[in-house]
Amino acid sequence: MATEKGPIIARHTLGHQLTSAGIDRAGTEGAWLLPADPDASARSLRDALKTYSGATVAVVIADSDGRADRRGATVISIGAAGVAPLRVTEHGGKWQEETFTDLIAAAAGIILGQRGRGAPIAVLRGIEYDPSDEGVPTMFHHQP
Repeated sequence: MATEKGPIIARHTLGHQLTSAGIDRAGTEGAWLLPADPDASARSLRDALKTYSGATVAVVIADSDGRADRRGATVISIGAAGVAPLRVTEHGGKWQEETFTDLIAAAAGIILGQRGRGAPIAVLRGIEYDPSDEGVPTMFHHQP
């Protein structure tokens, strides 16, 4: 969807619906593309951290993204390992699916910053989660 104002919204071959199709310009130096398999990248990082430290951790790979209906950017998960992407909460007989790894990514985004301003990683502690290697695409409406 291309309009006179606002972002171009596209569905990436990985299944993500993104602004600018997940391509970040790097000025005259080219562009940054998403990893070929963000979930595999997350598993690789998780496994290396376990080997190096002995700690059991979950890894969420995040990227900034705009929204079709808003100005500005937020942070979403594009890959995950060790944590279930969806969480179901229930209150008063009503249940809700939450895009849990997106919530984690958004919380980390405050520390990570945008456009290279900030830290390349963030460590979040105290989050209760269900261990899983399902991967982020399991929460998509349309599978790649």
